[in-house]
Amino acid sequence: MTQTPPEPPPLSRLPLLELGFVNCPAVPYWVDPAGDPDLAHVNATLASLQARGAEGMPAYVGLSTKYTIDGQTHSAYEYLYGSELAPGATGLALDKAEEFALPWTTYGDVHEHSQDLAEPLARTLQDATAATKAFWPTIASFGLPYYLLVLEKVDDAQATRFATEFGNVWRTEKLGAAHQAGLLYAIDTSILAQLEPFTARDGTVRFTPGTITLLTQNPQTKELSPAAILLSTTNDGLARVYGSNDPAWLYALQAAKTSITVWGIWLGHVYHLHVSTAAMQMTMFNHLPADHVLRPLLEPQSQQLIDFDFVLLTTLFQKISPPTPVSGPLALVKLLDQFAANRTFLGDDPLAQLETRGLEKKDFTDSKDWDRYPLVGWLLDVWTITHDYVKAVVEVLYETDADVKQDKDLKAWMDASGDPSQGNLRGLPAVDTRDDLTKVLTSLLYRVNAHGGGTLVPAVNPVLAFVATFPPCLQNATIIEPGTPVDPTKDLLPLLPRTGTIGEMTTFFFTFVYSLPSEPLIPTGGITAEPHFPPSQSACNPALFKYRQDIHDFVDTFVADWNDAVARIRGTGPGSPPSYADNQYEQWSLSIEL
Repeated sequence: MTQTPPEPPPLSRLPLLELGFVNCPAVPYWVDPAGDPDLAHVNATLASLQARGAEGMPAYVGLSTKYTIDGQTHSAYEYLYGSELAPGATGLALDKAEEFALPWTTYGDVHEHSQDLAEPLARTLQDATAATKAFWPTIASFGLPYYLLVLEKVDDAQATRFATEFGNVWRTEKLGAAHQAGLLYAIDTSILAQLEPFTARDGTVRFTPGTITLLTQNPQTKELSPAAILLSTTNDGLARVYGSNDPAWLYALQAAKTSITVWGIWLGHVYHLHVSTAAMQMTMFNHLPADHVLRPLLEPQSQQLIDFDFVLLTTLFQKISPPTPVSGPLALVKLLDQFAANRTFLGDDPLAQLETRGLEKKDFTDSKDWDRYPLVGWLLDVWTITHDYVKAVVEVLYETDADVKQDKDLKAWMDASGDPSQGNLRGLPAVDTRDDLTKVLTSLLYRVNAHGGGTLVPAVNPVLAFVATFPPCLQNATIIEPGTPVDPTKDLLPLLPRTGTIGEMTTFFFTFVYSLPSEPLIPTGGITAEPHFPPSQSACNPALFKYRQDIHDFVDTFVADWNDAVARIRGTGPGSPPSYADNQYEQWSLSIEL
């Protein structure tokens, strides 16, 4: 008797492993009956992206403020995107640092509420003291969309290496003494030295060096201050070291901010939240039957991401990616593959990362937990919310640990996730208990939730939208050498993003925050509307409703903290949040859609 062949899995993966990229998690795609990429999924994704772009039109219309740059007077929109009346307007270097406010739209009164921020933000491009003071608080308070969990405490082995690499600057900045006192930290984005400068379609150069920034901590206030920066690049293989009193320090800070931004976009955000998440979702769809008890928990938050990642790495990279020095899909995969070496799935969880990086709450708490690194506090809040939800659901669906251990489909999912020829995710534990299962599922759904926080309007406005605070690239590969005096207007501004590049970042931001997700985490009908769980699992609904309420409350916490951070830039009391920060609950997407 002839047996019916098994149904092929609904998802396949790009042949990264076969091309020699042995570390990168799988990049999946839905397949059609012939085993090719399912064009229905691709076309639906393209249509969704187009619709979300169009939804943000009021924000683009609000780019109406007039500026005069290079002797031309046009609206912000014309500088960012061009027009027949403004030929060549998109290729200009800015004349004044305040002009980085170009993306502040009048829609929602962002421009009105932010005008008094242009001068203090611009000062960080003009004055080395102001730039040094703002460097860490900006990363710590406004880096949520880029998942900037980047800081690490310098251990003894690193200190020995850095003492050699930083040479005289190590001594003049007294970094050895700071290390001995437990007050030396590092941000290492040297992996980006492999990115060679390239000329984009608009004719501008995109470049970032790799950097290592060493920061010292004030033991009383817990504030961190950058003290030394090492720049490296493949261009000439040389390393440049800058101390805080170097005449070129202002340039070094901006180069470090650029590399941190590029790290945040591709490794902080895309690797942590997109790539490893999609690989786990692929193996879930392939190995958990549609009627499996976990599908109502996982499936609602596993939509869109697989399709988005696939079009990003195939057909739309140049159109939907931010304007960074990553020149194309192959360069991105190479970077992701190198970053993924020796990483584990659970090792990228925030608690594990804090331990690996040597970061302790007591060292970043002044008057409130983690108030010297607010990003960590937010991520831990999201982690706890997700964990509580998952734990409650798992305890309903699996009465005993034996029920978990005997779930053959669950085991098949975990095995496939760790299989190099399938998910290619390392470090997944044997899931034999309810606690084991809770850890893995929390890790997966946490990544979806952490992504949701970056889509709130105040996560972008006004600080990220002032593009020089987090520049996606330098527009000239010429390095200002240590010891070289820097004129902020003549020497620095021409290296920073030009008008059209700022426009590309504006499109990236506006697509996130000025269009509603296709399905919000909190339904428009309210906390208790549209439960995911079928009648047979109705006992899970109270946990779902609490989960939604907790995210709702977290949004309020985030907006309040953000408002405090913006007020510190102004040098005033916080006051009430601006109107554009109201009612952000609907912006938090159920799945990773972009």
